[in-house]
Amino acid sequence: MALEPVYMPKFGMTMEVGLIVEWLVAEGDSVAEGDAIVLIETEKVSTELEAPAAGVVMEIGCEVDDEIPVGEIIAYIETS
Repeated sequence: MALEPVYMPKFGMTMEVGLIVEWLVAEGDSVAEGDAIVLIETEKVSTELEAPAAGVVMEIGCEVDDEIPVGEIIAYIETS
């Protein structure tokens, strides 16, 4: 089993941080690759981030209303 990091994506060329609006999963939840896991807001758009892999959400590293820099790890998914 491996831990797959989930990174704050860069949705636009000028995006430097993303605001966590709502977690759509909780630690311990099973997810399929492509499932929406978190709602992120930027200066221009609100969008859902999809799970990069199938597995179990092992750790959520930030909370609602946190501003996270692009490229930072926001969660881990344990894959089998």
